[in-house]
Amino acid sequence: MEITENEIKRLASLSRLQFNDDEMQKIAEDMSSIVSYVNELQKIDTTSIQDNTTIREFCELRDDEVKESLPNEAIIGNAPKKINGYFIAPTVVE
Repeated sequence: MEITENEIKRLASLSRLQFNDDEMQKIAEDMSSIVSYVNELQKIDTTSIQDNTTIREFCELRDDEVKESLPNEAIIGNAPKKINGYFIAPTVVE
């Protein structure tokens, strides 16, 4: 599947990224290559492989510990926009 420059432009807009024409072409080629590779992986017969739905047995999880957190003022102190103790983030979904 070929990824078009228009699709890259749309993703860049949603991600608030800017690319020049050379970068746009390179990214489109790279993304197309990645999608092609994933399509190849999907063709592999994995029916004989046991499904591991959990990796919990391989992970060492630490116990949850209640700790004192930072005061709200210290957390939002450097935020560019804040109202009533809350972060104000730009709208990304229209």
